[in-house]
Amino acid sequence: MVARRPIRSINRRAVPAVKTLVDYLNDQDSILDSVIKILAREHNAIKERRLDDLEAIAEDKSSFMLKLQANDQRIKLHPESAELKTKYQDRVTKIKEKLAKCKMMNETNGKLITLSLAANRRLSDVLMQSRDKYSRNMTYTDKGSTKATSPLRVNINA
Repeated sequence: MVARRPIRSINRRAVPAVKTLVDYLNDQDSILDSVIKILAREHNAIKERRLDDLEAIAEDKSSFMLKLQANDQRIKLHPESAELKTKYQDRVTKIKEKLAKCKMMNETNGKLITLSLAANRRLSDVLMQSRDKYSRNMTYTDKGSTKATSPLRVNINA
């Protein structure tokens, strides 16, 4: 038979089952700071058309938004959550202001994406119209060379 060793605890300090409300508010503040940085990175990536960066940024943003929602749920369920309206009201107001800033930045980025997509669509339409306009006027000669009829009037020997 194998003798069992007693389990030793390295850290004998008791860990509270629930963090304090201040800890959760600090977490919320920190998460919002991270989201603001991510949204700024996203704005620059959209503006500079760095499409490769946008996927990683979107994943980061999604991850932090999930953390924000989970932390918000923990705050709502905290036994001392009633103190949010009294004792911690100033802190909650500052956090709500940061959240409003995040929403504004996210809306701005969304509008920038919409404008960028519209510009790309217009460019694509112009290029396709140009291609169609000039390819309609191209014909082949009896020797297999391309010949532009009006409006180009240029002969191309391939």
